Amino acid sequence: MTGSVQQEISLYDLWQILAKQKKTILYTWLLCMLIGLGYAFLATPTYKAEAFLLPPSGKDLQPLNIQILQASDRSDRSDRSDRSDRSSSLVSSYMTGEVYDLFVQGLKSRSNRKFFYERHHVAEDLGFTEDNDSHIFFEERFNELLTVNRNVKKEEEAGFVSVSFEGESAALSAKWVNGFIEEVSSVISKRLVGEVMSKVGSLQVNINEQIQGKKKIAKARREDRIVALQEALYISQALSERDQNIKLGSVAVNTEEVPLYMLSPDALKAEIEVLKARKDDAPFIQGLRDLQERLASLEGVSIEVENVHPVFFDQEAVAPDKPIKPKRMLIVILSSLFGMMLGALIAFVRFAVTERGVMETDA
Repeated sequence: MTGSVQQEISLYDLWQILAKQKKTILYTWLLCMLIGLGYAFLATPTYKAEAFLLPPSGKDLQPLNIQILQASDRSDRSDRSDRSDRSSSLVSSYMTGEVYDLFVQGLKSRSNRKFFYERHHVAEDLGFTEDNDSHIFFEERFNELLTVNRNVKKEEEAGFVSVSFEGESAALSAKWVNGFIEEVSSVISKRLVGEVMSKVGSLQVNINEQIQGKKKIAKARREDRIVALQEALYISQALSERDQNIKLGSVAVNTEEVPLYMLSPDALKAEIEVLKARKDDAPFIQGLRDLQERLASLEGVSIEVENVHPVFFDQEAVAPDKPIKPKRMLIVILSSLFGMMLGALIAFVRFAVTERGVMETDA
């Protein structure tokens, strides 16, 4: 009972102390409130502009997936009569996932950020002066404030990516976010198109070499055939009349096994003249037309960078109406609480100092 009374008396005494020092508490509270309100309403506001992205669709990457006809091993004659079983081969193929991952890497690339920062004169808009260190200014005022967020913990949300920038200007923050995304998208698109066209160029060189090789071999074979026919003509003309009669009377069923000198001199001379007069061996080269067809397909490949989209804008960044900093209501509440606590603390300190002075005077 005594302890309860003492506690009540103690609490009463504390209240009396606070009541006597009410002006001190009030002035302290007012001072903290003025400081808090001044900061809340005079501090430069910070705005956050944010854009939301999704992986591209198959249609967005369709220009990168190039198909051409495969070369056939059959003769040109059969190719001309039946092309129903011709198949196509992929020169290049890109999956949406790998392209999107490449794009996200591009968003985090320091070189891409630096390029955008310098190309669009961001430093001037941020108030860069000669007194500032350019590298530190870039890091603190742009690079650290441009953030890329991707939820990699949840597989179903791995495709959702947001890009945000916190700045003093709402309009510029939104402009820079959208501009940076478009800049990276253009860089990645050019890179992908360059890779595809490089593959196409390599295939063109390879096919050209095959065509030239086939033409050289065909010419050599024609020349070899002329030499063989000339030797056969010499042998055929050197045979006696009796041998000629035997030769003409001996007709084999399988003509491929008949020696060339068994043919008549007139036939041999005619073929020699035709082969010598031939100016182009292309119609007689097996598979040449297929290669030329593939080459023509590759030469017709043209990809517009504007038609390649490595990302889909789920929502573009817009200029925010309200700043994220300072949070005025929170500052006012904390200033009020801090003012009351600080005022009470000062009141107790003043009371303790006063009481100590009284005790020293009485002593």
